[in-house]
Amino acid sequence: MLGMHRRLFAFLALLLLLMGSASCSGPPAAPPPGGDLDRLFQRLQSTQSEEEAQRVEVAIRRVWSRSGRAGVDALAAHAVEAMHAGQYNQALAFLDKVVETAPQFAEGWNLRATVHYLRDDFRPAVADIGHVLSLEPRHFGALAGLGRIMLEMEDRKAALWAFERALAVNPHLPEVRDQIEQLQDELAGLPI
Repeated sequence: MLGMHRRLFAFLALLLLLMGSASCSGPPAAPPPGGDLDRLFQRLQSTQSEEEAQRVEVAIRRVWSRSGRAGVDALAAHAVEAMHAGQYNQALAFLDKVVETAPQFAEGWNLRATVHYLRDDFRPAVADIGHVLSLEPRHFGALAGLGRIMLEMEDRKAALWAFERALAVNPHLPEVRDQIEQLQDELAGLPI
C-alpha cells in the first residue's frame, strides 16, 4: 500500500510539471471548435454573480463536451447513458473507444476517469485525470475529482492541493471551498 502511495505521489509531481508547462504555453493544443474558452474563463473569474457563474460553467462544460467529431460525441453520449444506468463496464468500453479515436478530446479522458472512480479503481482514474489536465489544465471538474480520489486514498495534502487548484480556476465551487476549509483545519499544525 505504501508503494502505491509513493507511485501516486510521483505521478502527482509529474502532473504538476505537465500542468506548469501546459499553462505556460497558452490554451489547449486542440481546443474544441466554436468555443471561446479563454473568454468564458475570464468571465468565470470576474463575475460576482452566482447565477452568471452557473451559466458560464454550463457554457464551459458544453464546449468541453464537444469533440468536433459526431461519432466520438455519440460514443461519449452512450457512455454517459451507460454510466447513469450503472453499467460501468459498458461505459468503460465506449470511453476506451473515445480516447483511442480522439486522444486530444479532454472530456473523453475525464469521463473515463469518472467511470474508473465509480468502480473504485483509483489508479487508472488518476492517470486519466493526468491526460485531462495535460490537454486542459483549467478543467476544474477533473481537479475536483482528483481531490476526491486523494481523499479516498487518505492523502489529505494531495487532496488539498487539487481542491485549491480547482477553486483557483473556478472560484464558484462552494463544495470545494468547504472541502478546502475542512482540510486546512485537519492539516493545521502539519507542514504542508
